[in-house]
Amino acid sequence: MHMGIKMNNSLKMGHVLKNSLHSLCMVIIALCDTEVKNQVRALTNYKEWDKKLDAISILKEIKKILYTGSSNNIHAKHNKAMALMNLMDIRQEKHQDIQDFRDQYLEICKVCQELGQRIRWCHDDVKAILEREGVETPTKEQRKEALDCAKEELHTIISLYKSNKQK
Repeated sequence: MHMGIKMNNSLKMGHVLKNSLHSLCMVIIALCDTEVKNQVRALTNYKEWDKKLDAISILKEIKKILYTGSSNNIHAKHNKAMALMNLMDIRQEKHQDIQDFRDQYLEICKVCQELGQRIRWCHDDVKAILEREGVETPTKEQRKEALDCAKEELHTIISLYKSNKQK
């Protein structure tokens, strides 16, 4: 009898999870405009994802469509240029909170990254960080940490220069 209760609870949890995933998929699609909905539904794998309630795959395709204009990247070059221009043109608005501005800046950076845009960090910056920390023969992990630090420093400097100086 005790085993029957556990199986019954597992079935209920499975049902709840399935309903939640179905609701998530419905909400994701509902938030899209008609053009994006049509592009997502036209994808060859959409019926399979919908049947399996694979919200992650659906979200990935929506992201591709939003960032590149379609899931087959036909507008990728244009969108890469626009994302880079948005990054260069961003300025903190007069009444915008500094944290909101930083979040906006990082979101544009994320779009650039998703589109394959890369800001090349100078090897000298990484070397200087490692030297500052007293590392002469860095491991792969130490190089990665130094590169992450160089990226953070660069983005901090850029976002500070783009912020509203009067604030």
